[in-house]
Amino acid sequence: MPELTGTPELGEAVPAARAPLGERLRAWLSPVLAVPLLLGAGLGALGGLLWWTWWGPAPDGKIYDTQVGPRWYPEPFDPGVTRDFSGTAIYVVLGFGLAALLGILAALVCRRTAVAGLVAALVGAGLGAAVMVVLGTSFSPPDPAGLVASREIGDTLPGHLHVAGWTPYLVWPVGAMAGYFVVMVSLLSPGKTPAQPGA
Repeated sequence: MPELTGTPELGEAVPAARAPLGERLRAWLSPVLAVPLLLGAGLGALGGLLWWTWWGPAPDGKIYDTQVGPRWYPEPFDPGVTRDFSGTAIYVVLGFGLAALLGILAALVCRRTAVAGLVAALVGAGLGAAVMVVLGTSFSPPDPAGLVASREIGDTLPGHLHVAGWTPYLVWPVGAMAGYFVVMVSLLSPGKTPAQPGA
């Protein structure tokens, strides 16, 4: 077979393998990263708005003089503590549902680049979690615990929306992976059984 030499003439198609590395990376990454990141940011914004709408308005509380100094407590106490817990619970429910939707949509868009699509979905999930927290808490009054020093005993302050602990933040990546894998598994169709010799 004759060996090909020289460079392609003007107007000849350049083989895909010889395309510049930057172009190949853009062709591989653009559908993988752009869609899950935009979806993550958009779903996170929707989640933040829904989170505050479901939880708000903020419950009232009062500054009390305790043995360890002034402290803010919700009033009445039991319903206030329940509301405090419900803020985290609502974040978990909404976050998991929106993250699962992100994973499903990312898998449908990135089904030809499954591994890169999964990475992009996880990055989008992290972005969604951050946007949801930042936007949701932006509607809420500030943390009353940080205002106690500048207030008097008996002053009334509203509570604030927050996530208790770090583990609830895991619902976004877990939900995204769950939605992603459900779609990927459902897209795998078993091939035809090969014919047996002599059949």
